[in-house]
Amino acid sequence: MSWIHRRGVLALSAASAASALLAAAGCGQKDAPAAAAPPQTPAPGSIAITQDDIDTFRRSHAEWIDCESGAPAIVPADMSLEQFGELLDGGQSPAFDRFVNVASAFFLHASFAAGHYAFLPPFGKRASFDVTDEHIRLLQRANWQTFLIDCKRPYGDFTHFEIDMADILGLPVTKDAKGHAQIGKDAEKRMDALHADMLFALQAYIRFARLNPGRYVVPDRRFSLHLSRPLCRPVSATRIAMYQRALKAAGPTPDSHRLAALSEAAAGLFALD
Repeated sequence: MSWIHRRGVLALSAASAASALLAAAGCGQKDAPAAAAPPQTPAPGSIAITQDDIDTFRRSHAEWIDCESGAPAIVPADMSLEQFGELLDGGQSPAFDRFVNVASAFFLHASFAAGHYAFLPPFGKRASFDVTDEHIRLLQRANWQTFLIDCKRPYGDFTHFEIDMADILGLPVTKDAKGHAQIGKDAEKRMDALHADMLFALQAYIRFARLNPGRYVVPDRRFSLHLSRPLCRPVSATRIAMYQRALKAAGPTPDSHRLAALSEAAAGLFALD
């Protein structure tokens, strides 16, 4: 509790005690109105996320990007994939700027766990979907690029992405006679099916990741667009404090060194332990 808040509490207690004494003495005076609590200064780097923001995010949808290996993306509400692509290429839109902030708040501060999720209305002809711990791990460790997963290398450096998936999930990866990584045909089929299911896992995240209205620290748009990834658990207070220190040190017009430090701190917000 800050000293300002303690002083306000003590003053309020004293006023209440004085009023009680006057009433007991029969003075007939009305109690003085309670002193208003001092307004709290918003945390550095924080933004307000309203229920309307949350509802708008819920109306976003997962959409499959059909290129290379293919991968899902979060497309903002009331926006086509083509419009979304234009904004990602540098277009300007206040609605998109707000989406970036809200999506970043979800990725950093929302909770999302394995479980059975019902889609109402149905999504992709499915009325429900079972999110597993494997889906969660892949959501956390996919190659995210501005609220979409890299459709060429979804999970690592391999275009043979099933190898990356197996590595993330702790499955055996061996090498053939030529030194090429392999996981076997059965495991490859399972990874392919799991990758296709990521569309539904992401839709479940959009509809059911838990976040309440409030103020949340999110990095600047220039960082969020390139660093965001769903942590599926709230970012730690330690990482938030590190970012806020870098933000304070950077000031309103940071030089290249302070900007690099701020970028590193922003990346730390989305880092996985």
